[in-house]
Amino acid sequence: MNTAISIEELKQLIDSKGKYVLIDVREPHEVAHGMIPTAINIPMHFIQEKLRTLNKDERIIFYCKIGGRSEHAMQFAREQGFTNAQNYRGSILEWSKSDPNVQIY
Repeated sequence: MNTAISIEELKQLIDSKGKYVLIDVREPHEVAHGMIPTAINIPMHFIQEKLRTLNKDERIIFYCKIGGRSEHAMQFAREQGFTNAQNYRGSILEWSKSDPNVQIY
């Protein structure tokens, strides 16, 4: 599985109600301005602890504000055996351009 996913692929996955876990690794004060629908918030510093509660066979997609933190989270997850972990390369910045419910400051 490719390590990156595009906005088109992510929107299609959400629309199809496919099986995945979408994780926003931003801090609570950042997600207060909006998140991608279906996402759960697990701040970066909790990733190691929370990964233990997830199924290693599930498709897990990480995102953040620009892409750096989510890339690190995805790499860490893959090192822990989550071979279906991916990074949404567009980040919340790209998503906010098409979703009026998400405002980035």
